[in-house]
Parts: sequence; C-alpha cells; structure tokens
Amino acid sequence: MGTQDNDAAFDRIMESVVDDGPFQKRYNLIFNVIGVMFFAMTVVNVLLILTVPEHNCMVPGKEQYNVSAIERWRNLTLPREPNSRGELSYSSCAMYNISKYPIGTSPNEWKFEANETISCIYGYEYDRQYFDLIPITEENWVCDKELHATNIFAFIRFAEVSGTFVLGQLGDRIGRLPVYLLSIGAATIGRTLAVLTASQYWLFAALAFMGSFASNTAFQSPLIVAMEISKDENRAALSLWQLFGWTVGVCVAPLILWWTRNWIWFMLMTSVPCLLFYCMPQYNIESPRWLASQGRYQDCIQQLKKIAKVNKSKFHLTVEELKEKIPQKEVEKTFGIASLFSGWHMSKLTTLLLICWICNTIPTFTLFLMSMQMGGNPFLNLFWQGAVELPAYFCGQVLCDRIGRRLTNSGAYLGSVIFCIPVILIIHHSGTEQYVTVFAVVIKFFVCVTYFALYLQSFEVYPTSLRQTGTSFGIIISNIFGALGPYIVYLGTNYDIRLPFVAMGLIGLLGFFTSIYLPETLYQKLPDTMEEGRRFGKDQAFWSLPRKPNQMCTEVEYKLSQYEAISESQTD
Repeated sequence: MGTQDNDAAFDRIMESVVDDGPFQKRYNLIFNVIGVMFFAMTVVNVLLILTVPEHNCMVPGKEQYNVSAIERWRNLTLPREPNSRGELSYSSCAMYNISKYPIGTSPNEWKFEANETISCIYGYEYDRQYFDLIPITEENWVCDKELHATNIFAFIRFAEVSGTFVLGQLGDRIGRLPVYLLSIGAATIGRTLAVLTASQYWLFAALAFMGSFASNTAFQSPLIVAMEISKDENRAALSLWQLFGWTVGVCVAPLILWWTRNWIWFMLMTSVPCLLFYCMPQYNIESPRWLASQGRYQDCIQQLKKIAKVNKSKFHLTVEELKEKIPQKEVEKTFGIASLFSGWHMSKLTTLLLICWICNTIPTFTLFLMSMQMGGNPFLNLFWQGAVELPAYFCGQVLCDRIGRRLTNSGAYLGSVIFCIPVILIIHHSGTEQYVTVFAVVIKFFVCVTYFALYLQSFEVYPTSLRQTGTSFGIIISNIFGALGPYIVYLGTNYDIRLPFVAMGLIGLLGFFTSIYLPETLYQKLPDTMEEGRRFGKDQAFWSLPRKPNQMCTEVEYKLSQYEAISESQTD
C-alpha cells in the first residue's frame, strides 16, 4: 500500500473519532494559542533585556568644582561627537581628563584639546526613562564591551539552527510529545537561571544558547500534532491560530518589561509559566498518526480512544484491525539533504528557496533588534512591530489564494525595498522618529507577507518525500545567515543608523529577483515523487498568472477516489 493510501485510511479512522470535535478545539486553544503565546514571550525576553539605553561617562566632582547644573557639568566634562544619526551629541564612551585642573580651579578656566580625553574610568550614567535594571546597565556591557550583547544575539541564532537540526530529527524518532516537553523545559531552565549569571558573561551566554536551542521545535511539535489529528480543510487555519498566539506573546512581552522595569522579574514572569504545560497530561497527546507509522499500534489506539472520549464518539478498533488498515508503508528512498540537489532543476529550485529564506530571515531579525534603537518609546516600537504580523499573515493568505504565491512573495519583497528608501532619506533628520517607526512597521508587514508565501512555497515545491527536509533545511540555512542581523544593527547603532536599512533594501531586492523565478504552486498538482519534483514548474511560462481549473474534484469525490484505491490495493 502506498503512502497516499495509508494517509487516506488514517483519515477515515480520524473521522470515526471525529476530526473536528471538542478535543481538537481544546488542544489547539491550549497548546497552539495559549502555549505559543507564553513561549513566544520566552523566546523574545532575552532579546528585550539586551537593549542598550543611551549612556555617557559618569564624571564625579561636580560638587567640588561648585557646578550645580547637570547639563553644564556634562558640557564641561564630555566631548561632543556625531552619533549614528549624524547629530552632534555627547560622547557615549569618552570624557575629558579633568585631573588636568586641580580642585578649586574655576571651570570657566577649563580648556581641553580634542586629544585630552580618556575612557569612562568612573563608570557610566544611563538613561533610565524606560529601564531601571537590565544586564547592560548592571554589568556595563557598553563601549569596550559593546559586542557582548551582539555576540549573544548571534549565539541565539546558532542555537536555533542547532536545535532545529537535532530536535527536528528527534521528533520523528521519539515522538512529538517528548520533544515538546524537552523544548519548553530547556527554554524555561535556560531563561530562569540566566537571572543569576549576568556577572558571568560566558555562563550567561551559554544559558541564552540553551534557552534558544529548542525555540523552533516548541512551536512545530504541537502544530504538527494538531494537523495530524484534524481534517484537511482545517490545517491552514491551525497555522494562523498559532501565528495569532505568537503575535500576542510578542506584543505583550515588551509591555511587561515596561511595567516591571526590572529584568529579573521580567524574565521570571515570561519564562516560568511555560512549566504549566507539564501539568496538563490529560489535555496533551502524542500524534496517533505518528504512532501508527512507527508500528506502535497499541499506543495509537490509546490516543485515539482519548480523542473519542472527549468527542463523545464510539471507537472500538482493535490492534489487529488497525494493523490491517494501516500496514507499514513503503517510503520512497531518498538521501536527505543531498536529494534536494538531485538534478539541475531541483538544485535550482532549492537554491532559489534558500536565497529567499535568507532574504526573509535577516530583515526579520534586524527589524526586531532595530526597533529598540530607532528613537521614541522602544516598548511601543516593539509592540507595533509585533502587532502588524497578524494582519500581514491574513493579507498573505488572501493574496496567495488570489494572485498566487509567486507574485505575492516577489511583490512583498519589492514593497519592503520601496519603503526602505524614505527611511534612508529622513532618518538623519531630527523629529522624524515617528515617521521612521511607521515606515519600519510597513517594512515588517511586507517581510511577514513574504514569510507566509515562502512557507507555502517550500511545502508545495518539494515532493512529498522531501517536503519536511526541504523546509527545515531552508530554515536552518537562513538562521545561520540570520546571525548577521545583530552585526548589521551594530553597524547602525555605532556608525550610521541608515546602514541597516540600506542592507535590508539590498537584501529585499535580491529576494525580489530570486522569488520571481520560482514556479507558481497555486492550482498546481503538487509533486509526490522525486521524478515529479524534478519536473515541477518546467512547463510554466514566466509571464503567466495562476488559473483556476474549470473542473475541480470536490472533497467527497477526492475521498471516494482514495477509498477506491485502498479497496483495490487490499483486494490485490
């Protein structure tokens, strides 16, 4: 029996226990909305606490020199230099060497040359308008230590790459549920213990790595389970509900930090609640579809009975009957990642998708980090950056189903490029912070649309046997390149704030020219075999638009054809 026949047979079994009942709704609400919301806060909390506030050298002696006005003291003791916006402001990392003049000398007589500056030997004064206590201010990770935070951001990206590679494969070996529990446990422990280690930089960095190691699988595992126990037409909606939970978490996290103003309480409040999902075994489940594919028929039946009980349906299937309906399937032989490059056409599609993933991931991470450095209220900047995601995903879904994946993806890349231009032109002018924030939110909107379209394309371009491998490979490679994002932001905050938007504009332009050459997948029969994958899209004209077929099989006709195929194979 083939793979499609097995899937159709299991769909019939899921229908017998109800594949759109209270159990599915409850599971999705708890683990794909509420659980994702809490875990999203755990993912972003370490990024928020590493924001670098405005700072200057602390220069003691104001009372000894009889200077009462703070601004006058700064003017006397701090040199001025152009900041990343091109404005002349007080130096963040240098001070005049006031020991040149003995106590008692009138400050009016002070005269310093440009080369008479020293580093901040007495510490730093921070702008505490929005933060009271964060690791940056607690441990002075600025100036000669300014790369500390940037390096941790890069470690986090490498952690996500490693975790996706290791735990993604582990989920297919030991199950979705153990990987999910492992993921939330690692994240909670890593983030919680971090509050004790800010004074030990490398230990703090290691815990940041640990907390981010399972970031992707904590989202993937419950989503895969939900899709594997739900009816086909509900599966697209499941992704949107999970994106809704993510958006709420990303929006709420900065508001909690704004309220607490203390990174220790903030980390605990946004990490410890994830442990609640260890306390819900009666609501959690291992994928019965995965259990059946592994030959664990008894465990599969137990999970199916659990679903049937909540859905109030009758289920009396025995192990022998299940074995007969779902025998071990024959899987097309592939060679993992190497199969993604089998043949010129498949190699071209894989390369195009990889470039598109890279062009999406770098701006996504860069915009998140930049939102804390663009002026104005950093918490509201982050809130709007997060809030725009959900409407962007809904817009992406509508456009992908109307004009196709290819035009949606390439058009969104072009839109992000266009809106980078006004930011580059105005960001050096004072009083433009609100305009820059609005343009940055619009850029984020287009980047999110590209993500939605690209995610669909990755699943639809690859053949069935390589679909998960191809998508995971794209995410892994893009996260490796995503580690460049913190360093792009570093260039912007320390040299010229226009540079990140120049980089994002060029990256978006590359994404536009790359995505336009991907084949359209809307209304196309998706490839099932390697041979179909090697031919997919070859016959499409470059300037063509997706056309809805004149006749399409209804859901009933489609399932009847599958049932007939199953019956024929069993008869044979």
